Amino acid sequence: MNTSLMTIIFCLLAGYVGLALLYFISIRPRLRCLQNGQSKSPIPACSSDAVDAPSPLAVDHGGEASPQAYALAEPATSHLALQRSLDEWWHTFDAVIDPILILDTDLTIVKGNRAALQLLSVNGSGIEGKKCHQLFAGSDTPCLMCLVQKVCCERKPHLQEITHRYIGRTFSVSCAPIINDDKVVGFVHSAKDISLQCNLEKRLVHASKLEAISTLAGGIAHDFNNILGAILGNADLLLYRLPIQEKEEHPFVGPPITYEEIAEHVQAIKRAGNRAKALVGQILAFSRQTTNQRRNLLIAPVVKEVCRLLRASFPATIELKVSVAQDIGMIYADPGQIQQVLMNLCTNAAQAIENDIGVIEVSLREIETGKAEQLRYNDLVPGKYVVLTVQDTGKGIPPKTLERIFDPFFTTREVGEGTGMGLAVLHGIIVSHDGVIDVKSEMGKGTVFTVFFPRLPEAAGEDDEIVLMPRGTETILFVDDEEDIVKMRTRMLSYLGYRLLPATSPEQALSYFTKGHEHIDLLITDHTMPRMTGLQLATRISAMKPDLPIILCSGYSEAITPEEAKKAGVRRFLAKPVDMRLLAIAIREILPNQDRGE
Repeated sequence: MNTSLMTIIFCLLAGYVGLALLYFISIRPRLRCLQNGQSKSPIPACSSDAVDAPSPLAVDHGGEASPQAYALAEPATSHLALQRSLDEWWHTFDAVIDPILILDTDLTIVKGNRAALQLLSVNGSGIEGKKCHQLFAGSDTPCLMCLVQKVCCERKPHLQEITHRYIGRTFSVSCAPIINDDKVVGFVHSAKDISLQCNLEKRLVHASKLEAISTLAGGIAHDFNNILGAILGNADLLLYRLPIQEKEEHPFVGPPITYEEIAEHVQAIKRAGNRAKALVGQILAFSRQTTNQRRNLLIAPVVKEVCRLLRASFPATIELKVSVAQDIGMIYADPGQIQQVLMNLCTNAAQAIENDIGVIEVSLREIETGKAEQLRYNDLVPGKYVVLTVQDTGKGIPPKTLERIFDPFFTTREVGEGTGMGLAVLHGIIVSHDGVIDVKSEMGKGTVFTVFFPRLPEAAGEDDEIVLMPRGTETILFVDDEEDIVKMRTRMLSYLGYRLLPATSPEQALSYFTKGHEHIDLLITDHTMPRMTGLQLATRISAMKPDLPIILCSGYSEAITPEEAKKAGVRRFLAKPVDMRLLAIAIREILPNQDRGE
């Protein structure tokens, strides 16, 4: 028994020693060779041929490799293949020119490629271990437009355009889930920089707007002349008929003016002023270089106003017929872009009319799509739509051209007569409004463009009419560099019970606070003033009196962002010219209610 046990132990020891010798003499040097990429072992060469070839010791007398040789070569071959795969993956990962991040579920960066490191690294430091929103947005919380939550819920990739003001770029962001054992364990986040493309698109749209405005220049000038004629005419009548003691050498011949007639002239002046205000607002909205400013919009007044301007711009031989149905609902749209769509469609229609003799018909109506509409317009979903139609009696569009009219840079005009971007830009605007555009044309008879905008659901109407304006007794500092406006506002607010401190310069306004002789409850200031803007004035006064409410007035709101206004202490923004009733309401909404009167 003892002899048998000793024999077994001896055999095990011999086998162990043999395996150890085999590992240290043959296998270990080969693995080191594969790791280092060069021959540091007794094996003569470290190439793929050397790895794949069996050891001479393992070749049988027939010249073929024994099974033991393949058993030794297989781990080394697998290790080399794994190393090559890893190298190829890293080379591919770093070769992608767009930043790519691998994130865990907490949005912590696990890995990033070379492009991501170049974009997000601060002073050459690494990005692994940091939150993606810290590097992209400079925020400790996830971005408002982050795709991660949607990707987690739907478990499929999503794509979205996001502008990160922190690094000053716009990206086309793609986010895809990493799923393991039916659980989302991370995300692959890529960001393609499209800042240049977006900038070019904005410039292109703006150029198209300016081209349309140049077409309407005659109509705008005609409209302003009519407005000025109404204002100046009524003012002349008032000055002529009002009794003025200093000018008795030319007494008025006729019955004395009554209060009703005075009120009628003043109302006419106010109506003309409101028309001018609306026209300026439309020009600013149409020409501004900003992104889509969509809101709930009554499209019918926009269509009527644009057609009125177009009618004055077109030759008298082109008849413009406008048909707007009653009670057209609201759409969610940018007013400036709706103007651009209608202007360009009508301008194209006028250019298509030969010899400037023909008819353009513009109609606006509501429909509820049925099977017939869905068969004709494949992109329409069931629902209610506001339909804008522009029809002309021009020469028509050939069928081959009709297939390409929405392609960028496609045009049938001669060199120098157009860029070919007009209809492509319009198509992009309509699609961005969730709408559909369709065109039908017949040679020699004309063309019809039909645009569908989704109609908003009915909302409860609100009565804005307020006969009595709210009053107060507080002290208000009013600042504007136009002396006539300061005098007018001082009288206006004094009539409502307020005590007014007028200032015609920012320096004069600051002196009220530096002297400290007056208790001021509210500051109302213009924005565009010499030497100091209204926003800068608000910032300096807020530093001296942080609790003072401030109303900022300007004729062009986009010069100021909401963040800048809030930082300067501005509580309310009002667009000039400011309506008396709206100003009175705004004052009472900002100031405490104990002094409120009706």
